[in-house]
Amino acid sequence: MKQFGYPLLFLFLLCILMCGCDTMSPATVTFVPSGKNPIASIKPLTILVQVEDQRPPDERDSVFRHVAIGGSDSWNTKKPVPLIVQDALVSELSKCGHRAVVDSSKSTDARLKIVLRRFRAFYSIAGAALSAQIDAEILITNEARKTDTPPFQISGDYQRTTYSFKNPNRELNAALAEFVHNLTFDSRLVEALQ
Repeated sequence: MKQFGYPLLFLFLLCILMCGCDTMSPATVTFVPSGKNPIASIKPLTILVQVEDQRPPDERDSVFRHVAIGGSDSWNTKKPVPLIVQDALVSELSKCGHRAVVDSSKSTDARLKIVLRRFRAFYSIAGAALSAQIDAEILITNEARKTDTPPFQISGDYQRTTYSFKNPNRELNAALAEFVHNLTFDSRLVEALQ
């Protein structure tokens, strides 16, 4: 019996690892507006905020995926990612004294379109780092002057060293805060809205 016990145990463990287990967990991404940026010094405007999701298809399924032997763990947001970005910008613009809208049928002074290219967290085993990255192309139309600003890139990044992780909330929150900060402090946005 002892001769067959260890090989059977080994085969049983191998089957468990080969079958794998995929789990999906919720990620909660939040943003707290500051209202302290150059956009706050511009006269109050009605700004249409639109977000177009052009992330790669495999990144739309989850905002973070950790693949291990025997399966993978994935995290996804309850609210769609484009709405998370849109709500963050609407809250920041509102805190700066502007009227931010999401309905394109309303009369606006400016249109701010975010073409989302990346919204994802990554884990690097080599560097033992959990990172988050948000990248987007920004298009601005000043309705009053009938001018379009050439598209430009804005990103938000955050990384921390960690040897274990539970979820990517902290990193995604920090990357979103940096993304909004970088956009609202960008001189191209300020000039386009004036």
